[in-house]
Amino acid sequence: MQCIYLNSDGTLKPTSETLELCQGYVLVPSLEAKNYVESSQINALEITASFTWGLTTVLLFGALSFKVKVSKMVINKM
Repeated sequence: MQCIYLNSDGTLKPTSETLELCQGYVLVPSLEAKNYVESSQINALEITASFTWGLTTVLLFGALSFKVKVSKMVINKM
């Protein structure tokens, strides 16, 4: 990776600054940029899986709380 600055005439000026000190733009290799884009995008299958997991969790805890409530009512009637 390399730090670069954009000049007022539209040209790029490379520098030897470290990434921590870079105030301009950072050039990254194409493979690294591709990996970043792929890791930050989600597809329909991932959305479906997340929604299904979340809904199942909510319904499961709802059913468990209902069973606990019914059990308490049965125990109190004894």
